[in-house]
Amino acid sequence: MDPLPDTIINLLNYSYSMAKALLEDQGEFYPIGVCIDQEGKTMQRLSKDDTEDLPLANVLVDQIKNDFTNSLSAGKIIAYSIVYEATITNQQYPEPTNVLIAKFSGIDSNSAGSCFLPYKITGKAVEFLVPWLE
Repeated sequence: MDPLPDTIINLLNYSYSMAKALLEDQGEFYPIGVCIDQEGKTMQRLSKDDTEDLPLANVLVDQIKNDFTNSLSAGKIIAYSIVYEATITNQQYPEPTNVLIAKFSGIDSNSAGSCFLPYKITGKAVEFLVPWLE
């Protein structure tokens, strides 16, 4: 994958910072969406955690992605990311490992994909490990 545009890198840093704060505060979080509008303003889309009527996480990710994709196509936003938690195993992590997955897209060419950020929690401190893109 070619280098990501600065807009996407900044968006991912912002998104992961939010996720880290939620993990350190609550130990978990529901999927979050972050987008940047045409004027460069960063906006968050968080789910209320005080209701029992929330959809399954994968349903919420699909809803946020659909809304953001429509806004991107309509020119209302220039980029978005959706961050959620998962547990993975692969060659580098043969044991189940917690990761934050950010699905992202933007108006620039080559600005869509997924960023996987493994992490571990010690006490209440979140330590990010080496990320990779797909």
